[in-house]
Amino acid sequence: MALRPEMSNELRSMVRDVLREVMASRSQAASAAAVETVRIANDTDLAAFVARIIDPAHAEKIRSGKLRFTLGHSTPATLPTSSSEVLTGVITEQKIDRLSPQAALVLGPGAVLTPLARDKARRLGLKIERRR
Repeated sequence: MALRPEMSNELRSMVRDVLREVMASRSQAASAAAVETVRIANDTDLAAFVARIIDPAHAEKIRSGKLRFTLGHSTPATLPTSSSEVLTGVITEQKIDRLSPQAALVLGPGAVLTPLARDKARRLGLKIERRR
C-alpha cells in the first residue's frame, strides 16, 4: 500500500521530530553522566576496581551510561637500585634506563622482560637472573 505524498511527508516529519527528541535526551544524559577517574597502579587497585564494577548497582549505571570512567595517571613505582630487589610485572626498556648501572636484573615469578628491554640490559652489561 503506497502512501499519498502529503501523508508520506507528514510521517517523515513526525519521525524526524521523534528522533530529534530522542537524540537530544541521549546527549543530555551523556553529558550528565558521572565520570570517575580510575588509577590502577598494582594488582590490589585492579581487584578493587573489578569488584566495584561487577556490583549490580554499579553495573547497571555503567550499562545505562550514567557512570563512565577515565584513566588517571599514576605515579610509577620506584624501581630497585640494587640487585637484592626483585622486579615484577612487565619490564620495559624505559624501566631498564632507570636502574642503576651496577644493578643486576632480578626477575620475580611471572615477570616479563620485553625483547627491547633484554637487548638494552645486554648492551649495558646487566646480569639477568630469574627467581622461581
